[in-house]
Amino acid sequence: MKSKLSQILLLLVMPLALFAAGQQEASETGDPGLKKISAIFDRILTEDNGQKEWAAAFEDLTGTKIEIVKPVHNQYSQILGATFAAGDLPDIVEIQTNDYLSYAKSGHLVPLEEYIEKSAEFKNVSKDLIEAYRLKDGHIYGVPTYDGGGCVTYIRKDWLDNLNMKVPTTWDEYYNVLKAFTFSDPDGNGVNDTMGLTMPFQTGYEFDYYNRFIMQQAMFGFQNKNGKWVDGFLEPEMKDALTRFNKLYNEGILDNEFFTNKTSTARSKIYEGQAGVMEYWSGTWAERFDESAKNSNPAAQVISIEPIKNAFYINRVGPAFSITTAAKNPAAVFDVFLNTMLDKGAGQVLFTYGIEGTHYEMKDGKYVMMPEPANPDRPFDKAYSDPTLIMNNWKPLVPLTDLINLSREIHVANSIQLSLPQGGDIYIKRNGELLTVKQEFFALAVTGALTPAEAQAQYKAKAMDLELDTILAELNQ
Repeated sequence: MKSKLSQILLLLVMPLALFAAGQQEASETGDPGLKKISAIFDRILTEDNGQKEWAAAFEDLTGTKIEIVKPVHNQYSQILGATFAAGDLPDIVEIQTNDYLSYAKSGHLVPLEEYIEKSAEFKNVSKDLIEAYRLKDGHIYGVPTYDGGGCVTYIRKDWLDNLNMKVPTTWDEYYNVLKAFTFSDPDGNGVNDTMGLTMPFQTGYEFDYYNRFIMQQAMFGFQNKNGKWVDGFLEPEMKDALTRFNKLYNEGILDNEFFTNKTSTARSKIYEGQAGVMEYWSGTWAERFDESAKNSNPAAQVISIEPIKNAFYINRVGPAFSITTAAKNPAAVFDVFLNTMLDKGAGQVLFTYGIEGTHYEMKDGKYVMMPEPANPDRPFDKAYSDPTLIMNNWKPLVPLTDLINLSREIHVANSIQLSLPQGGDIYIKRNGELLTVKQEFFALAVTGALTPAEAQAQYKAKAMDLELDTILAELNQ
């Protein structure tokens, strides 16, 4: 008798299995890499927004039919895993960052470095970005779906102006701005109701996307330092970062709800004039921060700023496109889909802006976005590729706003490329437990229950019980 879990997985996989079976049957009549390719994607257009029309336009452009399955976003990883477990593989898949290493090691993905090397289109993509997907076996099993992107610091420029202060460039200047935003009535309402800095409490890799002005050279997660993987929480730089966190928290400059904030909660505090500084994603969020703040106060102004001295931003490793071993002609799949995505011509237009007359229109020779088909109250923003995260130096055809351009320029010029720690069985088994312990001692140090040195020492003792030495050995093999 089947277990309930087995029945659930069967229900999840059945539509994909039928899809794969149909693809296999069709493949017998021709070369699937040229006549037809099958795909499972996450961030592709929904049907309501023109997915079928997009697929038809792709076929018209390339001569290759594409059959797309798009699972529900919040079930994507689960359904993709069940599909692989059932052996019903499409030709090409989108793989989430957190899942990439396990799929890359599964034996079900095709190495892509040969195709990357031969591709004129991928020569314009940062080598550091591509190398982030290379495994220890020397192979690259996925290519980025977009430039990884990352966070920048947003600040209430109108508060700086009200206090006759300049954009901070050093830690001391930053501290003084945060202190003034907290205690010097930056909004001029005569009430002590503002805070300098708000942020969400993120964990693991995401922690290191944020908090860069406080962290500076420190890293919360595992860190490749001078060619060797280390636990960033035990490095000397982390002791200094914990000292800065404690100072801001103890003086009431850092949001006292920091540990319970969601990203939406923290953003609202900027919009509503409760907080003056927050680190968040570059790109379209630059416009949203400013517009949302102006909705509460027309005089508000939110801008992104360069990192202070000794700090830097992070370029994350984003989701990957990978070709599976089910593809009979992976070179053709790479060329037809991935090279088309970055061709700086009609293909990249299709991937980025969609279909003329459905997603964009031409006015006086210029590209203008149309209302989103499924939600006419908002403009259509992208078909698949994010126009704010272009990775091959192609110039956007729809001009981005000054605020968006500024945030992206600042991020690109001041970020380092993150890499993926490639641990073994013990890393996979223990990493979640280590993160929980790390959060515990981070909180104790920030709130002052332990000194930074005590927090590091007590974390190390517990981490050793969780086989930290073995994990580091795995990472450095």
